Amino acid sequence: MAAAAARGAKRSLRAELKQRLQAMSAEERLRQSRLLTEKVIAHSQYQKSRRVSIFLSMQDEVETEEIIKDIFRQGKTCFIPRYQFQSNHMDMVKLASAAEISSLPKTSWNIAQPGEDEVREEALSTEMVNTTMKTPAIPYACGLKEVRIRRTDQEWASAGPPMTRDGGA
Repeated sequence: MAAAAARGAKRSLRAELKQRLQAMSAEERLRQSRLLTEKVIAHSQYQKSRRVSIFLSMQDEVETEEIIKDIFRQGKTCFIPRYQFQSNHMDMVKLASAAEISSLPKTSWNIAQPGEDEVREEALSTEMVNTTMKTPAIPYACGLKEVRIRRTDQEWASAGPPMTRDGGA
């Protein structure tokens, strides 16, 4: 029953965020993207991380391209989502370079991702030390302070819930 309530709340939040984002002008989305990029790149957790998992933004979302470029400029390892076809399963897989994004195949939802048959390093099946994960930035553009998933090896065992909406860990 709790899972059904969580799915309903998630669906409702997504619908609200989608409405807010659609009402946002292109100029405001660009402004929000720049602010988000500055905040992420300056954040101490991002600075300490050697490995970063981040989504590839879609046309109607806050842009993540500059963050991805910075990940590679700083010599960090970048992971992006790969969804399995007709499944709810998603892995975060290694991206070779920012330039690789333009050559990735697109899903039926027009999401660029590595092919399911490609063998790639998975973020959660390898080293977790100094790994930061950023979730879709739609909430940033819609007034939520932060939606973040972040864990190191020690935190996985002892930390509280991984997702917050109040800017906490």
